[in-house]
Amino acid sequence: MMLSQTGRALGVAVCVALGAARAGADRCAVYPTPAKDWQRSSLTGNGTIGAMVEGRIDDEAIHLSHCKLYLPEPGETPPALVNHPRRNPGHYNNRDGFMAACDLKISMRLGGISEYSRRTDFETGECIVNAKDGKGRRYERRMVALRGANVIAVKTTDESKSDVLFALAGIAPSGRSDIAAFSKGIRRIVSEPDYYRCEFKNENPWNELVGYEVLLTQRRRGAECAEVFVAIEPLLKGQESNRALMEARLAAAAETGYDALLAESAARQRELMDRVSFALEGPSNAADIVRNFNAGRYNIISSTGGDHVPNLQGLWAGTWSAPWFASFTVNGNLPCAISFFCRGRTPEFNECLLKWIEARLPEMRDAARRHFGARGFRAAAQTTVAGVETDSNARYPHVYWHGGAAWLLSRLYDGYRHTLDRDWLKKIYPLMKEVAQYYEDVLVELPDGTLGFTPSYSPENSPAGKNPTAVNATMDNAIAKQFLGEVVRAAETLGVDAADRAKWAALRARLTPYQVSENGFFAEWLAPGQPDNNEHRHASHLYALYDDAPAEILTNAALVAAIQKTIDARMDFNEHRSKTMAFGYVQNGLAACKIGDAARAARCLKLLTDKNWLEGGGSCHDWQNCFNTDISGGYPYLISEMLVHAEETARGVAIRFLPAKPADWTRGRIDGLLLRGNIILESLAWEGDGWTARLKLPDGTRRELAGTVDERTPFMVEY
Repeated sequence: MMLSQTGRALGVAVCVALGAARAGADRCAVYPTPAKDWQRSSLTGNGTIGAMVEGRIDDEAIHLSHCKLYLPEPGETPPALVNHPRRNPGHYNNRDGFMAACDLKISMRLGGISEYSRRTDFETGECIVNAKDGKGRRYERRMVALRGANVIAVKTTDESKSDVLFALAGIAPSGRSDIAAFSKGIRRIVSEPDYYRCEFKNENPWNELVGYEVLLTQRRRGAECAEVFVAIEPLLKGQESNRALMEARLAAAAETGYDALLAESAARQRELMDRVSFALEGPSNAADIVRNFNAGRYNIISSTGGDHVPNLQGLWAGTWSAPWFASFTVNGNLPCAISFFCRGRTPEFNECLLKWIEARLPEMRDAARRHFGARGFRAAAQTTVAGVETDSNARYPHVYWHGGAAWLLSRLYDGYRHTLDRDWLKKIYPLMKEVAQYYEDVLVELPDGTLGFTPSYSPENSPAGKNPTAVNATMDNAIAKQFLGEVVRAAETLGVDAADRAKWAALRARLTPYQVSENGFFAEWLAPGQPDNNEHRHASHLYALYDDAPAEILTNAALVAAIQKTIDARMDFNEHRSKTMAFGYVQNGLAACKIGDAARAARCLKLLTDKNWLEGGGSCHDWQNCFNTDISGGYPYLISEMLVHAEETARGVAIRFLPAKPADWTRGRIDGLLLRGNIILESLAWEGDGWTARLKLPDGTRRELAGTVDERTPFMVEY
């Protein structure tokens, strides 16, 4: 392997005196008041269980959650599913709703509260509340979802030695939807101060849950200190109780104690957070940008684990009825949430995504066969516990969107592109081959002789004045084009399926080329008679530029100009609408990065920064409303793409530094990113127009580089 620099020689010396990019003040979120509602709570999670801390002193209700708590949805079985192999006497025709487990109530009377603060420590995973009473005596409450021990732990220190009562209690309904979900779905609740049990009315073939249990234990450690430990366990079909298991776990936790358990858990949390760091000077909102970058990483790290990837709410809930059921929304939200898995140097999280896919394969394969007579499998646009196609109707014809499975598999293949782990590629290649077979069966020849999709759908848009069911949506086309190229490269790497490779390459070559619409926009549908509709939240048709920089687009000046015009139109529509879609800003920003347009990328990031973060450190769907974790992954990913992009070539990996750095980002650095080609960007620092970078190559050698912002010739890492 060797490193080469094409273009003019650069000898720019950059001295960025920011030191290590990690800064303690940027690794926490601090607020001077309790949360005004559950959405603005401070967050802690270990990938399986979580808690939302509102932070009240005298009458606190901490919302507890478990990633598997989906309330079974009853209903009539769709006719096509009557003979489904996994059907049982239960029925299913909708998404099961995600729900909170219960509240941990903390009651006391401190009196004369002053010097209040509520803080989330991203490095330890703790939510910390501090205050003083009227006599200046200190009160502190620390809470964390512990890794390893898999319990929620609370430690209170109270110099006033007040009486503090801890008890479990049900979630208070917050509106009609909560009441409806409760009355329709809950059979029985047992509520005691230290034990909470919820049993469900309904069952369906795809949801193993029949209820759940929560157990609490307390331990005093002196007159001023109390510790509480809480376990949450789902009840599965055939199980009577997990109480004995939880009692043993809590007894061990209480014996070990909060501080010792925290030290072990925080070491893992800190190691994950410390893999990447970011510092910035220049813009007036630099501190907000850096804090949100770290908060987003914290939220995704805290809500990923086992066979769980973040749902719309990560793994947190404060209600009986989460917005959109807290589904896994594959047509945008989920891919955005997991987009920083590889770049953030946590490629092991792809194992969680693979398990999530594998659990839904029977239904996804059945959907491909039933809807299109196709081999392979297709991923439903909206799903919770199953891979069953739901929520497809005339207004939202999700069933005609063909990109879900390929988009998820592209995320897994990107794991290989970043790590070059052949064992991982061998593991995912059989699934990639299945999706390629799906495309073999559903692609059709269009009147112009190219291959495309009909019917097709661009989530969640429609041609102006037309029905949303359309012909050859650009997103469907772009996903297929990217994926078929990936499966060909995967087969070549593994030295298998030569005949299939040739077939898939031929299919890819015949896909409809990208087009400029009659009005000069990047066309969202690649067939005549489908007018632009830029009054929409998503930018689905810019998919080709989310992760890659295809020459087909970047070497075509007309397409680049059309993309610029499209970004402007989408952002003009969304910039003054509070009910919008945060990940749409991410999509537009990523496209701007690939065409090297720093001003447009900065416009997208500014709106995300100003409008889509809540006081507790969570991100949101609308402006300052609707707690939603998708941009918690998309926000740091967008920033990383503004600063560096790595693309494979026939020679190796081409790296572009600062392709879309905003002009007012006068000084900064980012450390630890994992780039394609198994290259670690140990540091990238800039000041003014100059930058320096330090790379660690796959063979362990290191290279120092320097350049200027206006340098557009990529650096090549050759193999």
